[in-house]
Amino acid sequence: MKILIVEDHPKLRDNIAKYLKINSYLAETAIHWLEALEKLRNTDYDLIILDINMPLMNGKEFMKKLREWKKDIPVIALTSNSTLDDKVEMFDLWVDDYLTKPFELKELELRIKSLTKRKDLKIEDILTINDIIINLSKHKVYKDDKEIELSNKEYLIIEFLTKNRWYPKNKTEILEKVWWEFEENLDFSSTTLEAHISTIRKKLGANLIKTIKWVGYLVE
Repeated sequence: MKILIVEDHPKLRDNIAKYLKINSYLAETAIHWLEALEKLRNTDYDLIILDINMPLMNGKEFMKKLREWKKDIPVIALTSNSTLDDKVEMFDLWVDDYLTKPFELKELELRIKSLTKRKDLKIEDILTINDIIINLSKHKVYKDDKEIELSNKEYLIIEFLTKNRWYPKNKTEILEKVWWEFEENLDFSSTTLEAHISTIRKKLGANLIKTIKWVGYLVE
């Protein structure tokens, strides 16, 4: 497995690289986003370890560029912050996992193993949450083995949240994903989404979609 470490702190960067090489990983390093993007253009990596507070470009800008042309590569973010808002922001950047500094190198290795296993798994046609089954290929939802009639938008909302379970999604993300055909005219102040989620809760259970105040919606 080939891993790119993007970290400007020389001691931490070298320690991560040394540890990974000892444990049979191919590890290369970059000290800032320019070097990282150049290496990504010329080399295929299986995973990126990314310091979110890099010089020259912040992590959000880097992730935006990365996801434009390297959409599927797993990213573990390294951050000095540990508040809920910071954690939510990490996943809003489309990182796959994160570690708060300082951290144990063994834990980093465990996160790497977990992500690579997840990447290797085939996408299943069936998602299950308690007594609810979502058939992705047929776009059907069942509760207690009975099919539940959902509108197209209701189905797309629950599918999107379920595929991203444990990761809160804000109103803007959901609207852009579900109402993509109206993207240029989306009214983010409307209560359309809230109305659809209210209906989903009535059909599938009040506790299925949780509201995270000031953040968005979450399926656990």
